[in-house]
Amino acid sequence: MADEQKTADTQVETPKTQENEVVLTQSKLDALIDKGFSKGAKRAENEVAKSLGVDDLEQARALIQAKRETDEAQKSDLDRASELNGTLNNTIEGLEGKLKSMEVDMAIQRTVTENGINDADYFKHLLQQAVGSEDFEEGSFIESLKTEKPYLFNGTQVQAKRVDSSPNRAQLDVSERVKSAKSMAELYALQNDIT
Repeated sequence: MADEQKTADTQVETPKTQENEVVLTQSKLDALIDKGFSKGAKRAENEVAKSLGVDDLEQARALIQAKRETDEAQKSDLDRASELNGTLNNTIEGLEGKLKSMEVDMAIQRTVTENGINDADYFKHLLQQAVGSEDFEEGSFIESLKTEKPYLFNGTQVQAKRVDSSPNRAQLDVSERVKSAKSMAELYALQNDIT
């Protein structure tokens, strides 16, 4: 019985009449929201201005701009020259780095041209790997490439790999050669062999 009384008390019906309905257009709702938010924004601006010790934010902006102009005017010629010197030094360092990179690329290109290397990018990759070793010498490196990877050089033919000693099986199966290829240059060399 007590449960029945509680449910009866909580279920209150509101009569539906035209007096309870509120009709707002979107523009009126937007205006109410803008009015409420603008009060909060204005209050926040005033709090920030008080914390800065000025009347409003425009006055704070003007003070900051005046300080910047004063600092710039008080800079001596020596300060300006040291700033310019720092900027120029950074620019020079960047240009020197680019020059060194270009010189390395030109040296690699010269080596590629002098030795008749077909794939300059692959050669550069191999060279960068080999340069890391302690006993690197460019001449011996190129000679070892001529024996290990002859397809990289103009005018050299890829030696056929022997599977066994019988004369009728002179080359590996083409699919085996494709699988064992380690670079695009090797695949191109294989393609040239086949055609």
